[in-house]
Amino acid sequence: MWKYLTAFFVLLIILNPEMAQLAFFIDAVGLEMFLMLLEVQFIAILGMFFNTKIKPIFSYIINLYSKHFLTLSWKNIKEHPENLMLAVPSPAALMNMLVFLVAVGILLNAH
Repeated sequence: MWKYLTAFFVLLIILNPEMAQLAFFIDAVGLEMFLMLLEVQFIAILGMFFNTKIKPIFSYIINLYSKHFLTLSWKNIKEHPENLMLAVPSPAALMNMLVFLVAVGILLNAH
């Protein structure tokens, strides 16, 4: 199998002269460093994709949430203090619930 792969890469370098420069570069810096450089490029591309495609979708959803759901002001809090329970951010509530469930699981398994 290695013979076929070696022959394939030799033919690739012969047929595409730009690949020879890449082969020399990989030989000079090492395969691990080359793969790390590819990983950095991949992370940069994912970051750009996140900022241009995913982040606007989440911003739109957050704007819809803030328009259609409760927004608190001091006047609203004084009139309806029970609405403070609705103002708890959902990620914080989920993390508190997760910690509570883990603590309950530990207590139940202790016996």
